[in-house]
Amino acid sequence: MNAHENELRSARILLADDEVSMLCLVDRFLQRLGYQHIHRISRPTLIFQAIEEIRPDLIVLDLMMPGVNGFQILERLRHGTPEERMLPVLVLSGETNPAHRRRALQSGATDLLAKPFDPTEMAARVRNILSAHLFRRALERQNVALEARVSERTRELDQTMTELRAAQGGMVRQERLHAFAEMAGGVVHDFSNALTSVIGYSDLMLRNPALLDQRETALEYLRTISTAGHDAAHIVGQLREFYRPRGADEVTEPVDLNEIAAQSVALTQPRWKSQALAAGQIIDVRLDLGKVPPISGQAAELREALTNLILNAVDAMPAGGGAITLRTRRETAHVLLEVADNGAGMPPEVRDRCLEPFFSTKGDAGTGLGLSMVFGTAKRHDAEVEVESAPGHGTVVRLRLPSAVLLAGAPPTEATPSRPLSVLVVDDQDMPRQAVATALGGAGHRVATAANGYEAMRRMDSDRFDVVLTDFAMPGMNGTQLGTLAKERRAGQPVILLTGSGGAASAAAMPGSVDLVLHKPATHTVLIRALHQVTLHQMTSTGTALPS
Repeated sequence: MNAHENELRSARILLADDEVSMLCLVDRFLQRLGYQHIHRISRPTLIFQAIEEIRPDLIVLDLMMPGVNGFQILERLRHGTPEERMLPVLVLSGETNPAHRRRALQSGATDLLAKPFDPTEMAARVRNILSAHLFRRALERQNVALEARVSERTRELDQTMTELRAAQGGMVRQERLHAFAEMAGGVVHDFSNALTSVIGYSDLMLRNPALLDQRETALEYLRTISTAGHDAAHIVGQLREFYRPRGADEVTEPVDLNEIAAQSVALTQPRWKSQALAAGQIIDVRLDLGKVPPISGQAAELREALTNLILNAVDAMPAGGGAITLRTRRETAHVLLEVADNGAGMPPEVRDRCLEPFFSTKGDAGTGLGLSMVFGTAKRHDAEVEVESAPGHGTVVRLRLPSAVLLAGAPPTEATPSRPLSVLVVDDQDMPRQAVATALGGAGHRVATAANGYEAMRRMDSDRFDVVLTDFAMPGMNGTQLGTLAKERRAGQPVILLTGSGGAASAAAMPGSVDLVLHKPATHTVLIRALHQVTLHQMTSTGTALPS
């Protein structure tokens, strides 16, 4: 006997009929069929108590009984608990009225069987009803088990998702740190290039004071130091592009590539000459410069790119040294700029990836940003980049830049104020404050200084200034707050914000608080032009000259 047959024989059956003889007849019949748990009740009023105690799988119910008839029992079961509503009921009645039979089915009877019953039909009806009921119960158990499993898997999934989100958060933080480290490495890379020239030439002059008596040599060194310093400032300016997008109206200028090439050779001389000689290398840097038209671009960016190419070539030199050639040629509407070396060269797999950001074959000694920044500069100048290299045959990097179309005419003159101005310079840092004051004083302006906003307000109480030039990030009172107070005390007071905070200062410069925002480090020319711009605007808007 299989499991289903065992479950059928073990089903609990409740017989309810006020006729005891009928109860006994049905009881004996079901026992002969093998059903083992049969309960009888002849008092209909006790049926619900019996249901609660027995928990039957099937009720065999008579309709016409005194006290509580079958219809009432069916109605109550239909409105009872969910378990009671699902309890199968086989109506076994001698009632032949069709209306009563329909009422029984409408009241919730599972099936109907007439008295006297046919044994074969009775056996089939009981078996079918019990089988369906037991299958439903098994399905309910499966559903409960499935819901429990789904709930458990859902909890596991939620836990996994929580752990995954935490892991992803950790990975994002790691990637941000990695990207920041790579970016910092690139800044160090290019900043170090600029500082090499500044430190190299300044140390040379400090160790050999007699060079100061050689006017032309000293001026050449100072020009190189100044160029390197401006390039370093440009590198800092490029960092602002991480949080301030470059405008569509970016200013370019005519650039002489031959001059850029000569400057780049001078800037990198400490590496390819002094340091190389100390390491036992002899590196010959040659200039093969043709007659080329100017191109339109940014000199600092191009100098930075060419400096990277020269230093990469120096790094590729064999132990004994070698030669690096910078070449310019005119090609119809383009200017060719070429850096060639006879160093180690690159295999194809390295050559194909050398322009990718962060790709490096130098290990910890390289950032992988040098050539990628050259590529970025080339693209900003609408230039084509070619890399030709092979192991043992050196490397040639070519940039083809579109030549500029220049309009005839005299170069613009530098805009300067028409008379000496009284300027208040405010900065909580001594060195930049004194540097700006010295630059403006050297240009013939009368300069006063203040170390913070409160000192500046006290000076403005006793003196009138044509221009207030203030730092942004200062303790206690920042530059825009100072500018607002200065304009409240004196209508139309020109205020220039000079800051190293980049986009944060520009965003914080409230309308009406400052007239102009400059970024550190500002050159002498930029400072003088700024004074002219704000004083000219003030005179134009008021129709009067500024007071002395």
